[in-house]
Amino acid sequence: MQATQGQRQKVARTAGQGRRRSGAGAVATVDGKSEFRELFVSLIDPAELLDMEKCGRIAARMGESSSRSGYHAGVRMSSLLSGIFADAADIVDRPVEDGALHQTTVAYREMRAALYDTAVSYRGGGDGEPVGGLEELGRKIAVLRSEADARRARLRAADPPGSGLRKFDALYKGKVCRDVVREDIEEIRAHHVAAGEDPIFPPEVKYLDEVFEEFRGGLSAADMVAMERGKWPPEGYELVKVDSAK
Repeated sequence: MQATQGQRQKVARTAGQGRRRSGAGAVATVDGKSEFRELFVSLIDPAELLDMEKCGRIAARMGESSSRSGYHAGVRMSSLLSGIFADAADIVDRPVEDGALHQTTVAYREMRAALYDTAVSYRGGGDGEPVGGLEELGRKIAVLRSEADARRARLRAADPPGSGLRKFDALYKGKVCRDVVREDIEEIRAHHVAAGEDPIFPPEVKYLDEVFEEFRGGLSAADMVAMERGKWPPEGYELVKVDSAK
């Protein structure tokens, strides 16, 4: 049986509509990913990362954007971040007297470490989906929350209550843990600003082996051994005397 011309036209129209809908969905997903990544990068500001309420709102916006655009990995990552920030809030928002200052410091360090590389990648146009990394971060923050709970219980059970507080922590009585840590963060931030550096994405800290590599100016291991044995300078290099009095 042959299709009539009208039937062929109807099939063509339907196929075209399907392609247009598919194309619109693809564009929406791309836009959703872009918005998700912009919001992800905004989490890295060191002055704000301990503001768990603000971070929670950002995670919620990430989830909404991802859900609207059908970006399923974004929905999952947003959900993980929401849980992480909720657990972290229960640590960092405690008064110093509850003994969570150490856990607050570690929580900040773990969150920034877990988010930073992905944020740098997104900022440069990268395409990563660190679901596994966020799951691991969630487990770490949950452990820190459990430790903070146990520490608070011990302090309240002490005789007199609070007598087991570390001497260092006792210096900050009357403050909230996040504010104590933020003061240190702000000092570091001010240093970067004064040096003309990006306070959110400061210059990468170099490990000692990288510094040594630069110091030796690209010399090979064999050259370094020759230098140690007094066979200096190696071929291709010139020995220059430097007047240290200048």
